[in-house]
Amino acid sequence: MTYSSSLRSVAARVAALLALTSLPALTALASTIVIYGASGNLGGKIVTEALNRGHDVIGVSRSPASLDVDHSNFSAVGGDVSNLESMLEIIRGVDVVIVSVGGNGIDDTPENSAANQAALTFIQAARQLGDAAPRVIQMGGGTTLLDNGVLGLDRLDVEEGTARHGLYYGHWHALQNYRAATDVQWTIVSPPPGAALHPGERTGVFRLGEDEVIVGENGEASISEEDLAMAYINEVEDPQFIGKRITIGY
Repeated sequence: MTYSSSLRSVAARVAALLALTSLPALTALASTIVIYGASGNLGGKIVTEALNRGHDVIGVSRSPASLDVDHSNFSAVGGDVSNLESMLEIIRGVDVVIVSVGGNGIDDTPENSAANQAALTFIQAARQLGDAAPRVIQMGGGTTLLDNGVLGLDRLDVEEGTARHGLYYGHWHALQNYRAATDVQWTIVSPPPGAALHPGERTGVFRLGEDEVIVGENGEASISEEDLAMAYINEVEDPQFIGKRITIGY
């Protein structure tokens, strides 16, 4: 082999190596994700996002037969987000738990809301599991965000003892319980308040913040369920906000 042909051979090998190293990763390291509320509008989109990105998903519902997902990486189980024994059985050994619930619980009090009961149950389960506990990413309430420095809850005119009061303030109780649980790996994702969360497109172009509502150039706060689902799985794959509440918007 001549000197020049040897150089060409080395150059070709270097070029091939550079091409390989410059390729984007096809997928992040796959995780096993438990999703409570998998049958809901947002929960279903989180399931789809997770499966499309190569993760194993366990969808949890009180009626698992309603989880009609035809995918080899998906399994449906019956469970109750407010039942400690049930949660311990389901989340043991998984990587991340996503809680996409927000309805009312056994009554209309904030303490017994589905969101707050889910938070309390997970905190207790995580403490029992210790170092083997998974992370949790829970859906928060938009009314717990600040709008120009004013708490959204302080702008509400809802009567105490009503279902709406229990729903809105239940998310606030859940947030405070997580903030007090410094020994638990948690993240709360609060979408913008009201009708700002809607079905739409998966654009992948959005902004993340912490406690203040994110408002777009049009003066409105909004996010599609598809992009919100994407934000959840981004946090699964690349945790940036452990121990924090975040929000999302265009």
